[in-house]
Amino acid sequence: MRAAFSLSLLTGVMVLLPTHAQQPARLQPDEPAPRGVWSLTSENDLFGGTDRNYTNGIRIERVSPEDRVLPILDWAARQVPFLDLERRKLRQGLALSHAIFTPDDISLSDPDPDDRPYAGWLYVSGTVVASDDHIQDVLQLNLGVVGPAALGEFVQTNWHDLIEEDKPKGWDYQLRNEPGLELIAQRMALYEGPSLPLGLETDYGIHAGGALGNVRTYAATGLTGRIGWDLGSDFGPPRIRPALAGAGTFSPQQTIGAYLFAGIEGRFILRDMFLDGNAWSDSPRISDRNKLVADAQAGAALHVENVQFAFTYVHRTEEFQRQAGPQRFGAVSISVAY
Repeated sequence: MRAAFSLSLLTGVMVLLPTHAQQPARLQPDEPAPRGVWSLTSENDLFGGTDRNYTNGIRIERVSPEDRVLPILDWAARQVPFLDLERRKLRQGLALSHAIFTPDDISLSDPDPDDRPYAGWLYVSGTVVASDDHIQDVLQLNLGVVGPAALGEFVQTNWHDLIEEDKPKGWDYQLRNEPGLELIAQRMALYEGPSLPLGLETDYGIHAGGALGNVRTYAATGLTGRIGWDLGSDFGPPRIRPALAGAGTFSPQQTIGAYLFAGIEGRFILRDMFLDGNAWSDSPRISDRNKLVADAQAGAALHVENVQFAFTYVHRTEEFQRQAGPQRFGAVSISVAY
């Protein structure tokens, strides 16, 4: 009970309180100053040649430097049994995200009732990250709204106007307004692989976690491998969850670094509002949702000085039985350490 209370407090105050930080410990002369990170991530199925299902996502996030967190967060983190703060540096993050979901055929004014419903999801995130060189623990609380108030119709319609594409016609049948909540936890462990010629480094990461809430409830596990230079700069590029992802942390140790990566994640899904429909009101929904969904991804990241660019290509298996094939989309991110 104490751990559950601490988890909620730890992430909840990230959204409710200003980001005034405690002072960091004095650095040694040869120790680099801790850096915060701003990141912008855009995900779109344009890279997969489709316009359906999870069709667009965008996220802007700020993660604090190491150990510059609210004192109440530091206290709450120390109440969580599995966080060893004597070994791991603590960061806090705040983000704003937006996601859009549509059926396969957006030209229908009366959408196919057996297809995914229209939905928008607008939310803020409070995140706490505890990490050392090999372990990263992430606790994230998402609070927002699903439905017309999330402005999914406004964003997609105006974007299609801008790029001169056909307007979606079925937004009158989107999910109803409903407050959304997700509490997400994940642990990733990185293991060094063999060193290769030309100074190439390799590693692989194993992660497990899950989400609890009226938006999504699932358990997940996966594996990621990387090859390149300056792998210690992060745990992977930022992404919009659910995803194989780092947590927006980026601390370059070399002037130039780059790596290739590939991974897979499997999820056992108990609830997905974007398929199961609203929890507290009648709405469109899917009756044949798949409980097991997998993501396979591959991509590359490059940083020069304190700026990192990354691209990820994602193949997501069918989320319901009558889905017209798997989902394919791309994610582009830029991260700046300051």
